[in-house]
Amino acid sequence: MRKNTIHIIDSPYYEHIYGSKEMSQVFDSRRRYQRWLDIESTLAKVQADLGIIPREAAEEINKKAKLELLDEDFIRKQLALTGHSLMPLLKAVQKVCDKGLGEYIHYGPTTQDIQDTSAVLELRDATNIIAKGLIETEKLLLPLAEKYASFPMVGRTHNQHGLPITLGLKFAGWAAEIRRDIERLKDMSKRLFVIMLHGGTGTMAGLGDKSYETVEALAAALKLKMPATGWGSSRDSFAEYQNVLGVICGTVSRISNEIYQLSRTEINELHEPLGTEYVGSSTMAHKRNAEKCAMNVAVCRIVINNASLGMQSMMSEHERDTRAWRIDWHSLAESSVMTARALETLNNIVSGLDINENAIVANLEKLRGLLFSEAVMFYLAEKLGKLTAHEAVHGAAMRAQKEGLHFKEALLQDPKISGHVTADELDHIMEYSRHIGTSVRQVTDVINVAKALSTTDKELSA
Repeated sequence: MRKNTIHIIDSPYYEHIYGSKEMSQVFDSRRRYQRWLDIESTLAKVQADLGIIPREAAEEINKKAKLELLDEDFIRKQLALTGHSLMPLLKAVQKVCDKGLGEYIHYGPTTQDIQDTSAVLELRDATNIIAKGLIETEKLLLPLAEKYASFPMVGRTHNQHGLPITLGLKFAGWAAEIRRDIERLKDMSKRLFVIMLHGGTGTMAGLGDKSYETVEALAAALKLKMPATGWGSSRDSFAEYQNVLGVICGTVSRISNEIYQLSRTEINELHEPLGTEYVGSSTMAHKRNAEKCAMNVAVCRIVINNASLGMQSMMSEHERDTRAWRIDWHSLAESSVMTARALETLNNIVSGLDINENAIVANLEKLRGLLFSEAVMFYLAEKLGKLTAHEAVHGAAMRAQKEGLHFKEALLQDPKISGHVTADELDHIMEYSRHIGTSVRQVTDVINVAKALSTTDKELSA
């Protein structure tokens, strides 16, 4: 029988909305304990190689530091009794080691060394998963951008129809932002994936005369970098991770929300894909609600807000402050799991995106030619001057909206304008394909930038 759950990301009913099985495995409690034990075992090997502890001790520790060999009831009881997060685990290993060789486990480091190094390893795995999701999003968006590079649609500003853009340009804008998020992960990784093994106050004194050799060897074994100094009370790298996730979820929520908005009944241009068993409403059977998009925005808002927790954990005191890094235990895991979920959901949406081309074309004509106000103004500016032309076109536009006229009709009826432009000239001006600006070139540029930068994407899985 499944254990009762409290957090929504672990809910057996709603984890498909809030949680990611792949990411949850990274932060699984048992896996975390084993990761701590693995770091201790690797440290013992390093210290044996350097002649710091007996080889026999390192071998025994590596043999017995397996969670399945330990008395978990003992660990739980000791956690409650001691209030210490690591000592019960170490004592459990000591109990199963023969010849008293368990005395050599955790020989020199402090608790936070093990737990922070473990957290870095968790975040490395988490970053790989998030990067994989972002790269998949980009791969889904770029073909759509290319396919619709010159397909005109309404560009909207302040929730109103503005000027024509292309659907491909919209997709390209999303893809460009996703690519920037991928590059942020690469840049962040240079600072984040470093070891922590500097002891109680950061001097490495507990590791003895071979402290640097020990830390450097352990870092190499774990494939982490050696920092210039300890960072027990410096939480900036973890805060950066959470802020980068906040930015990523800002991107994901923007895309999800845009699809959500464009699925409105009166717009009807983009829709998330529907399953065969989809139900939009318990009462209104006709509803086609953008449920996945809506939930994605909600999930992303949690991650965005968690970024502030990362910043708060930076406010630590002196050389060590448990209050700071205990916050990370909550927010790092939650943000990672929810970001992975948001990307999984977004990729599901984009991979089956329902594009209503007929509605996109029809919406271009909703303002009956008014989308060409700027183009007409610049055409007339050559004859009337820019400010005079703007005033005249503005008057015709207001009259067209008030009296329900087509913009072309209002222009030709205006005595300030009619003598300077013919019906045929207006027909020529009012071709949507003539007013998409550099949309096609921008799409091409986005594709080329993505291709060039993707050559170093392998850094994220190294």
